[in-house]
Amino acid sequence: MGEIFECSCDNEALTKAMDFVRDVLSKRKVKQKHAVRPLLAAEEIVAKMVESASEGAVLKVKAGGMLGDVALSFECRGEAFEISDIEKKLLFEMNSDEDETANDIIRGLIEKIFREDFSVHNEHGINKARLSVKKSAYAGIVYTLLLMVLGILTGYILQKNLSPEVSKLLSDNVLSPIYTVFMNAMKMVVAPLVFFSVASSIADFGDLKALGRIALKIVVLYLFTSMCAIFIGLISSHIFPIGSPDLASAVTDEAADTLEKSKEVEISIRDVLVNAVPKDIISPFQNSDMLQIIFLAVVLGLAAAAIASKMPELKKAVNVLNATFSKITAVLVKFIPLVVFCSMAKMMLSLSLGNLRQVLVWLPGVYLGDIMMICFYLLLLLVLARLNPIKFLSKFYPAMASAFSLSSSNAALPTSINQCEAMGVSNKIYSFSLPLGATINMDGSCVTLMITSIFMARIFGIDLTGGVLFSLFISIMVLSVGSPGVPGGNLVCIALLIQQIGIPAEALSLVMGLYPIVSMMQTCVNVTGDAVVTTIVAKMEGKLDIKKYYS
Repeated sequence: MGEIFECSCDNEALTKAMDFVRDVLSKRKVKQKHAVRPLLAAEEIVAKMVESASEGAVLKVKAGGMLGDVALSFECRGEAFEISDIEKKLLFEMNSDEDETANDIIRGLIEKIFREDFSVHNEHGINKARLSVKKSAYAGIVYTLLLMVLGILTGYILQKNLSPEVSKLLSDNVLSPIYTVFMNAMKMVVAPLVFFSVASSIADFGDLKALGRIALKIVVLYLFTSMCAIFIGLISSHIFPIGSPDLASAVTDEAADTLEKSKEVEISIRDVLVNAVPKDIISPFQNSDMLQIIFLAVVLGLAAAAIASKMPELKKAVNVLNATFSKITAVLVKFIPLVVFCSMAKMMLSLSLGNLRQVLVWLPGVYLGDIMMICFYLLLLLVLARLNPIKFLSKFYPAMASAFSLSSSNAALPTSINQCEAMGVSNKIYSFSLPLGATINMDGSCVTLMITSIFMARIFGIDLTGGVLFSLFISIMVLSVGSPGVPGGNLVCIALLIQQIGIPAEALSLVMGLYPIVSMMQTCVNVTGDAVVTTIVAKMEGKLDIKKYYS
């Protein structure tokens, strides 16, 4: 049941509204550690609304929510303001000596980072804001894992107690339709989501050179570590070979056809490069051709950046469409726990416990790659910056723990900023590097995508030729820059990547239930990589307080 608060926009409006918000969070039993950030955001939203309010305007605050989370909405008639007016106060104050181009880029970064938490817009002269409050950072993970276990148990019990005919009837008429509807919805949104996500990133960072030498070093190092992450994923998949052909039959009826077609799959590096340029705009989306979609996205992003000063409408349209498809995907992702239950129950109807173990080995396989990536970061600190990596770990581990538990680079950003400041990194470095890294530097995702693609290729008998690996490398590299910034976004990328090498998107059901556990370590790697690059660049530029680092 929702609650509503109203008051006039006078000197006491802020105090009264915040008392209402605190009371709501207390009644909904939101823990103090989860309430701090939303309270700060709510205070800035209310303050800005009161400041911009028209004469005689009334401030209205509504509280609602579902599945344990709390949704706060704010309304007040007044002069329009931008979301960045609020966000920059919560994250950092932009330096006044930066030029306007730099400020625009940073503002775009902040908007991307906080987009999931709240939104602000003006409709017919009324400022409206919405703020989401999660009661627990683990809620989504707990729900997904719980339903995964229930799905496995349900499928196993049904397998042992029902005849094959009845099991097939149940699977075809109850479990499969739910999973099929979800996968069809994902297929519908995945191509435009990745297209506009990549295009939006390119458009926003097209003028990155305006930020100067420091920005160039940051971007080059981010790209370098992403390339290394892909290779480490490849190395890890050979050290810890996973992927049994026995699992293919547990995916879908398309498995047999895919296994037959896989014998004909042969991709050369020449073909990859030539076929990356599409003949038309429509067919890449119809065929879910990842490289062609990415090519079109890069072209659109560069064009939007090039004409942004004369025609900002194109860049704005790309960002709006990116936000639209991100929102659609975010809604779909909320159904993942239910879909995981259905897919695991369906899988267990035709899967033995021995084959289940073949699925579970995906988890330590990815974790091995992630741990190798963290070790590589420490080596970079030692070689490029001549810094003690143990000191880095001793000071940055709170941010790593925060990223692991929150499973979100954006949510862990404030902690990362605090720890970089504690290490002696200059505000001029981390205030740009960390937000940028949270948006474009996804090394943990690169490791996961490469290992998972090879895992799926082994299951379906795809020959890992140089052309196949090169195709995956290019796609993963670009996705590390323009990865969809929504929860479960990596699942979207996995679905597209495996289709690129001839594997049905339905194969995603094998790893979907385990993804929340992988996502935690993956996020830890992403955040650690951002901080390592930030520290190295700070040392190179003389912007690192060495005494503070070693204190």
